[in-house]
Amino acid sequence: MSTESASKPARTAGATRKRGKARYIVLLGLVFSIVLAQQTGLLGFGLAHLRAATFPRDESLLEYVHGSAPGVVIIDPHQLDLKALGAEGGTVRQHIERTRDDIKKATGIDLGFDVDKLILSPSLVIARGRFDEKKLAQRLAEHSYVQAEHKGVRYLVRAGEDAIAVRGGSILLYGAEPELQASIDAEEAGTSLASREEATSRLAHIGWDRPILGVALLAEGKPSLRAILTGSTGPRAVTFGVATQGGLSATLAIDAASGDAAEELRKLLEEKRANVDMLKALAGPEVGAGLAEIAKRATLTADQAAGRLTVQVDVRPEELDVLAKAGQKAAGSFGDVYKNVRLLQLLAPGL
Repeated sequence: MSTESASKPARTAGATRKRGKARYIVLLGLVFSIVLAQQTGLLGFGLAHLRAATFPRDESLLEYVHGSAPGVVIIDPHQLDLKALGAEGGTVRQHIERTRDDIKKATGIDLGFDVDKLILSPSLVIARGRFDEKKLAQRLAEHSYVQAEHKGVRYLVRAGEDAIAVRGGSILLYGAEPELQASIDAEEAGTSLASREEATSRLAHIGWDRPILGVALLAEGKPSLRAILTGSTGPRAVTFGVATQGGLSATLAIDAASGDAAEELRKLLEEKRANVDMLKALAGPEVGAGLAEIAKRATLTADQAAGRLTVQVDVRPEELDVLAKAGQKAAGSFGDVYKNVRLLQLLAPGL
């Protein structure tokens, strides 16, 4: 009996050591996995994907857009369902993949993996994600880009053409050099688009849980007395959001000078969408018929109190592909400019 009692602790200690060793192995494997995921960008990508699903609002990125910008388009790749943009190999999907490949070849940046959110303004591109400043400098040195600095912020510039900066490894700025410097100034002085309530409130109204979100500010924040009294129908701002779950669904909010102006605009659009012949004359028989069908399904709602017209439009993937092909065909009459266009070339003056 005493022999049994003496042997039990020995076996328990051995088992404990084995379990302890197993825990260390599991812990070591976990640490290795985390380090590997961090080094390859998988960790950052996974956290960004989770953030997009739970907390999509990201007004802080607007701090890099100059306050005088007339509008922005915000793209969240984590919320984008490519299937809603047409079949694989379709016109839209091909253009996206071609643009992604071209940018990766030139900069090493993968728009589908390294970029978590993208803001396009008329003069600047701002991206949040994972960017290696040293590797980017090495790649662009082959394209004659040189180091420059503005208020302590380093960037790469090709004289007379464009400039690009990586801030803290997570923010990328791209555009013409004066606009890039203006972005740095606005972020430092607090005079960015993030400080303009008329922009942020409209984006929040549509909702940040959209893969594509944008606002165009067409007039001052508040209408004049004359605009209110005359019932001017000109829009003061246009905000839109596009969802890609189960097809392409677009919400368009048009802010008018007054409630009456919003109602007048609704009636005008109702008349226009009923004119199928006009659509066919403008876009051709096939595309015009498709546009007429899309317009027929759209809903128009005027909010008299807010002075806002909301338009809801749903486009099926096959309809989008037809429209994209028609647009490509029309552009073909002007050469191959449209189908060879590049995202960065569109947004960088001089390219």
